[in-house]
Amino acid sequence: MFQIKIAELVIRIDNKYEYVSHFCEQYKVQEGQEDFAVSATEEEIRREQADGEGQFSLPYCESLCLYRAICLKLISYDAFLMHSAALEMDGEAYVFAAKSGTGKTTHLKLWMQEFGDRVRVVNGDKPVYRFLDGTLYVYGTPWCGKEGLENNIRSPVKAICFLEQSTENHIRRMAEAEVIGRIFHQLLMPREEEAVTHFLDMIDELIAKVNCYLLQCNTTPEAAGAAYQGMQ
Repeated sequence: MFQIKIAELVIRIDNKYEYVSHFCEQYKVQEGQEDFAVSATEEEIRREQADGEGQFSLPYCESLCLYRAICLKLISYDAFLMHSAALEMDGEAYVFAAKSGTGKTTHLKLWMQEFGDRVRVVNGDKPVYRFLDGTLYVYGTPWCGKEGLENNIRSPVKAICFLEQSTENHIRRMAEAEVIGRIFHQLLMPREEEAVTHFLDMIDELIAKVNCYLLQCNTTPEAAGAAYQGMQ
């Protein structure tokens, strides 16, 4: 058992395998009063392993079960998981969302190459988002994809950019209806009716407050510059 802090919330993790404790090392806090606790049963862990056709270890599968449990509980605290990559530049966060394999990590690295020390990665795969006093923030988490790109920081979200592969670089602002058609593919949805209602209210607020863009891009450094200029 140990505690971590994510999105300003203290979470107790009742783990079975030591892997999860090492995995969350940079997010641990001294034991105190927690906001909530999560655990995973042996049955849930083995089901997760079976869903992955046995290619993942039980300790790794426990980490996935625990993060899913965390993210579902976060909804009660105006927070949610969105499959995306997020970086901070000049004090604001730029978020990139796309289907797996489209190139979120590649685009993140282009920004790091193009803008150097101005850029800090928040999370390369599974950051948490939370509304606080009407502002949407993105937070780092230990769950960050195979590249391991993350920092234990938070940043206010400047813009969200949906990526598509293309031979040329082009960015445009998206209408709300377009955003709705894309964003739900990147979200972990709750099942309970009350949680669903609150979750949808949060996404409505996100779409109303955060500018969203479609970036059709290649993998040249110019793609980072085009994206940044387009989101200004």
